[in-house]
Amino acid sequence: NESIADAAEGIKVIAGNGTIEIQGAAGKMVSVTNVLGKSIANTVFTSDNATIAVPAGIVLVTVGDETVKVVVK
Repeated sequence: NESIADAAEGIKVIAGNGTIEIQGAAGKMVSVTNVLGKSIANTVFTSDNATIAVPAGIVLVTVGDETVKVVVK
C-alpha cells in the first residue's frame, strides 16, 4: 500500500486492493481519474474519511489544488 500525505493540510491518500482511502479532506473537492483522463469520481467530501472503489492500476487523485499519483492493486 502506498501512502502520500500533504503535510500542509494533513490530507492522506492510501491505496488498497481495488480502493483508495482519502483522509482529512472534509469540505474539499476530490477528483479521481485514470491515466487516460477518464473520470472515476468527482465529488465534495462531507466527512474526514472516505473510501472510493477504483480499478487496479494507476489513478490520479486531486484534492483541492494538489494532485497525487497512486498505484492501486
